[in-house]
Order: sequence, then C-alpha cells, then structure tokens
Amino acid sequence: MTSEKWLTIDELAELMNVKRSWVRDKVTARLLPHRRPSGAVRFAPEDVEAIKKQLFEPAVTATPSRAASRVRRAAPRQRRVPADAA
Repeated sequence: MTSEKWLTIDELAELMNVKRSWVRDKVTARLLPHRRPSGAVRFAPEDVEAIKKQLFEPAVTATPSRAASRVRRAAPRQRRVPADAA
C-alpha cells in the first residue's frame, strides 16, 4: 500500500505555479476541494487531480461571452416625434 502525501497550501501553490494568496483566497471562497484535518488546510491526491482538471480544462458555458453580445447588439432606435408636436 502506498501512501500519497497530502499537500499544504504552499506546496499546492508551487505545484500549480500560482501564488499562495490565490490558493488561500480560493480555499476561503470554497472554490477548491480541500480537507481540514485538525484545522489545517490540506489537499489530498484526489483533490489535487480535481484542481488540475478545474484549472487546466476549458470551461464550457451555455451563455455567450459579453464580447459576443456586444457584437450582435443592434444600434439604438431613433425616437419618433409625433407630427402634431412639431
């Protein structure tokens, strides 16, 4: 039986080539899978694999980006002035 090491925040940041503060912020926001044995944040091997997939696989979204919506947006309509108002 092989025991794989659980990583600390510093070790995960180094492995993923990101800042320690980035990892800490994502853990605080609960955006990264992690464990807290005895109150310390640790990343199990399966957590690390899930994080790698989350970081390195492109996200597939059903909604178009903002840039795409700006391209398709029509020009604003001109307000008509009633003939009797002139």
